[in-house]
Amino acid sequence: MVGGRVVRKDTESIFKATGASTDGRFEMMVLDVGYCFGPPLHVHEVQEDTFFIVNGVLTAQIGDEIIELKEGDFATAPPGVPHTFTNTNQNEVARVVNVMTPGIGFDHYIAGAMSGAEPAEMARLGKEYGVTLVGPSLAEKLDLH
Repeated sequence: MVGGRVVRKDTESIFKATGASTDGRFEMMVLDVGYCFGPPLHVHEVQEDTFFIVNGVLTAQIGDEIIELKEGDFATAPPGVPHTFTNTNQNEVARVVNVMTPGIGFDHYIAGAMSGAEPAEMARLGKEYGVTLVGPSLAEKLDLH
């Protein structure tokens, strides 16, 4: 799925590399993150999840810490550590490069999540790709509207 694109009204994900295209070494996508977009708090069983901010601001929760990442910043969530992110700026889309190691086919999980898959299908995908949801999105936690 190199060059694959998943679009929703509040974000766009462009897969630059997948586990299939890197022999499982890593996956990389570019995200344009709109206001209040972000996944529920979750953990990856085996993947390390790294975010590099190209422009804009991304607010992230890694473990219990909430941090604001600006252009040029990066953060990493090791396997097993709860994490999430959101864009708290209504006036600017945040562009983020996301690298996940190893590459286990997470693009399939993202495609399901972004297409609005039913909860049973998301649970199946979560089990298959080692993702467990453990809390609300950061936008919910921060009570953003």
